[in-house]
Amino acid sequence: MKTLRMMALAGLFAAPLSMAEVVVIAHPDGPDNLSESDVRALYLNRSDAATPFEIAEGSTIRREFHDWITGRSNSQLKSFWAEQTFTGEGEPPTEVGDSARMVDEVAATPNSIGYADPADVDDSVDVILSN
Repeated sequence: MKTLRMMALAGLFAAPLSMAEVVVIAHPDGPDNLSESDVRALYLNRSDAATPFEIAEGSTIRREFHDWITGRSNSQLKSFWAEQTFTGEGEPPTEVGDSARMVDEVAATPNSIGYADPADVDDSVDVILSN
């Protein structure tokens, strides 16, 4: 019984440590050769080298992407974009509904990037980074 309890506790602590795989995707005509810091700059309004797309709030893929790339929580991102919008510095990336829709939008928009679940990625986009 004690062993079963210990295994259950171990499972509870290990679950939050598991991370869904996320890939950064780009339109086939570019951009390409972007580093993690380049992608971070695009998603934090520090670069206009490409058009970023964002998955709607509440998505696991969105959370995992921002944990990996920007290091910001959803509430921190909301605050950041509220300030950017209020000061006229910029607008948040256009949101899409889910990972599959992200692939469609990036494939249809030249010079754009996004992120997706690798299971949703096809040859209509290029994978430029993976975690």
